[in-house]
Amino acid sequence: MSERPDAALDSMIAKIAAELGLVRPQFVALEGGAANRSFRLLDARHDFVLRFQGGTALALGASGALERAVQALAAAAGLAPAIVYSDPSQGILVTQHVAGRVPGLSEFRRSGMLRRAGAWIARLHAHASPPGLAAIDFGARAAGYLARLDSCAPGPYATGLGEKLAGRRAALPPCARLAPCHHDLHHRNFVDTGDALLVVDWEYAGPGDPAADLAACIGYHDLDAAGVDALLAGYGRDSPVLRARIAALGWIFDCLWFGWNACAAAAGLQIDIELQSRLAARLAG
Repeated sequence: MSERPDAALDSMIAKIAAELGLVRPQFVALEGGAANRSFRLLDARHDFVLRFQGGTALALGASGALERAVQALAAAAGLAPAIVYSDPSQGILVTQHVAGRVPGLSEFRRSGMLRRAGAWIARLHAHASPPGLAAIDFGARAAGYLARLDSCAPGPYATGLGEKLAGRRAALPPCARLAPCHHDLHHRNFVDTGDALLVVDWEYAGPGDPAADLAACIGYHDLDAAGVDALLAGYGRDSPVLRARIAALGWIFDCLWFGWNACAAAAGLQIDIELQSRLAARLAG
């Protein structure tokens, strides 16, 4: 483990390691989200993941307080790694390291894996949301990204997209029930231990529309009809009403994803330009 963070972080990591009781700790940089920095932190008895949340992540809607509350609920249910230390004011979160594999895109799209993912989502949604948390509205979040984009790079595309989004939000019936949602169910956030699936990176979590979680998972992986069938079979609930709501929220999620990417690029983060073009094409359809 020779790869180390820059010197500015050394003392902070050492302090956290000491607070956690690690002896002669080692740490190595991990691949992570575009807006955060993560490290594996371990000694002979402990194995943790330390994440520093970047200011750009907060500006894009991430919430340390919501993350901590919903991940703690999920961890207690065996759905997420346990939190061992957090300081939201500093953007610091330490969780248990989970030994397992992160499925690739092609593996995640297989029917067996999609059934497992659907069952995982159903287990999360079966819980009541922690009290006192503000609900997450995909449409409102997407509108916020588009408004920010329009303010920093005014143009007819963002304005027109915002108008289409407003119309689709107005046509969407109110959500019947809020549930704890992850809201970022990308295959890179799943860890397959062999016996179970666990999910990491809860910074966009919060009470939300269960159909929005499903729509995000479907949109991230561009699932075909058979893939959607497998995901919903694992979820254990299926109906024309649910499918219609997922489809409506799917367009809104694409709008949110496009807006997040555009705002991230404006903040100097690297994004996938080809993906952004595909999202623009899907939104125009």
